[in-house]
Amino acid sequence: MVEKLFESIMPLKVEDLISLIVENKQFEFEIALQYLYDSKLYNALSVEETKLWHLSTEKLFDMLENEKDTDELIYPDFV
Repeated sequence: MVEKLFESIMPLKVEDLISLIVENKQFEFEIALQYLYDSKLYNALSVEETKLWHLSTEKLFDMLENEKDTDELIYPDFV
């Protein structure tokens, strides 16, 4: 059941994240995709067990920006 929920939500999370990247970074769509796909966040988000998919898109975007600034993925305390 959880796996099916994850598989349903993951594409929506990615779509929302790409939208935030395009909006906030002023990137073209393809560049925004690469920006996300090349991140540690995306790798972790792709794994159901990390539970990152429970987080808001805004929180995930903040985590992504922090990772890009520091080259370190920092998990919130509540995950």
